Amino acid sequence: MMNQEDTHLNKDQLLRAVVDETDLPASARDHLSSCPLCRTEKESFEQHLARLGQMVERLAPSPSKTVKIPVRESTQRHRSRYWNWRVHLAAGVAVAALIIVVYGSIMVKTTRETRLASLTEEMWNDDRLMTEIGVLSENALPLFCLDISGESDPGFNEEFVEFVVPSIDGDVVSHNRKGVLC
Repeated sequence: MMNQEDTHLNKDQLLRAVVDETDLPASARDHLSSCPLCRTEKESFEQHLARLGQMVERLAPSPSKTVKIPVRESTQRHRSRYWNWRVHLAAGVAVAALIIVVYGSIMVKTTRETRLASLTEEMWNDDRLMTEIGVLSENALPLFCLDISGESDPGFNEEFVEFVVPSIDGDVVSHNRKGVLC
């Protein structure tokens, strides 16, 4: 069991005890009934509040008599119709403003989402197009035509063609027995 000296009521619990002791938890009520220190603090706080109330009664001005202006029935009915009309108008304007705000926020949100979705779609399409351009720049022939043209052979490249058919740009291709170029 906990030591009672460690569990004294704090200021908030004392205030609750002064206002309504039933608001306190059962453990706090039991402690208040058994602890003389907490009971003394509660009574001191109650006395302080009582003195404060007496001082307010002494220093506050006495209430003056209220003045009532007599109102004729015809004027009162006219005023009530006027106020009813204004209340209904104000309520209608408030509802219309609320609808505009809610609808506008939904439209702005969907517009942003739509714009973002279309931008994303456009970026994907651009990426696909650039991939196709890259593939076509390497070899413009369709895949089924590569076998016919011989382009599908990885060993067949510019170096191989140069070896098989050398270029004649200023190079000596061959000499006959007399030393004449052929």
